[in-house]
Amino acid sequence: MACTTMLLAGCKQDNWMDWKLQNELWLEQNAKQEGIQTTASGLQYKVIYPGNTSDTRPNTGGTVVITYKGSLINGKQFDSATDASFICASSASTETLSLTGGIIAGMAEGLRKMHKHADFILYIPWELGYGEKGTGTEGYQSHIPPYSTLIFEIHLTDVIN
Repeated sequence: MACTTMLLAGCKQDNWMDWKLQNELWLEQNAKQEGIQTTASGLQYKVIYPGNTSDTRPNTGGTVVITYKGSLINGKQFDSATDASFICASSASTETLSLTGGIIAGMAEGLRKMHKHADFILYIPWELGYGEKGTGTEGYQSHIPPYSTLIFEIHLTDVIN
């Protein structure tokens, strides 16, 4: 808990191992929650709404249009492509992403499980996210510390394969 509290004020590098342990324990507990599914890679996800299951899912080389909100296990939001209440937000801004590169492995894997108009929550372990280095500059809203579990609430608006 010390690093989580310190994270808001700026966690020191020697505390990253505490943060790593907190994230791993959090994922272990999360996996026991109702509705959580875990893939072989360690990605956890929860289907909030399955979408149109007769539509195809995004393929590896496809492009998707999504709204999303990204946060850490301590609740700190680091990114968003939404300006409305999130899940199924009809007036939310969107983001177009290619699954061939430029996104983290856990996000690509999770998006490939979704159908058009689906709402999922992805729980991405640090190995499938920004790893042991994190990203961004400490002290800024968009900073993701090393070893962070990423939580993405995603609405898949469109699939362009």
